[in-house]
Amino acid sequence: MTQTRRLLLIRHGLPEYSQRKAVDEPPGPPLSSIGIHQVKQVVPLLRRLSPTTLYASPLARTLQTAALAADALNLPVQVDSDLKEWHHTEQLYQVNERSARWLARWLRRDEPRAAVFGHASPLLSIIRTALYLPHFGWWPANDPERLVLNTCDRFEVSMGSLFEIVFEPEAITARCLHHPQPRIVHYTRRRGPIGSFARPTMVGENREVRRPNFGRLIGYHG
Repeated sequence: MTQTRRLLLIRHGLPEYSQRKAVDEPPGPPLSSIGIHQVKQVVPLLRRLSPTTLYASPLARTLQTAALAADALNLPVQVDSDLKEWHHTEQLYQVNERSARWLARWLRRDEPRAAVFGHASPLLSIIRTALYLPHFGWWPANDPERLVLNTCDRFEVSMGSLFEIVFEPEAITARCLHHPQPRIVHYTRRRGPIGSFARPTMVGENREVRRPNFGRLIGYHG
């Protein structure tokens, strides 16, 4: 690897769950008015970061999120099914496999800065693959004192959040750049539109992780 490269990761805004569409089946629900507000907060940041290529999951909420950014950046959006939501017929390792496959393809391309519009589990999987960290599910919701192995990174990919992965010759750094307001991790109808944060209070939320560059282990030999 001879240059510093940046991969920007943007989770979709809050969907319109009142339509009661399955979130893992195309097209899925569109963005809600709150979701559009969340996405509009991240667009100015993307302008400053100047990605050269945009990629998105094929679901409606991510395409709509990407379109709001694409209009501001005057860039087309490339849709890739490997970035789709974790489907109920998949195991987590299958989400990890296709996320790693997408990342390896991108690393072989000559793109200094790209942005990916996707979903929490695939985006976390891309982060963990890049950092060469174990792949596990989210923290147990509403059980903040329970520590499990996936607290090794402690990233919280809220709806409308922006993360970046910086690839350098000797190290890879993942960091959170932005959480929108309102900050929503997941939606539970029983607890209102904000839901609850699945964040272990004993260890707190991580904002940055830096690790040696293990890119060769996912097929990258730059």
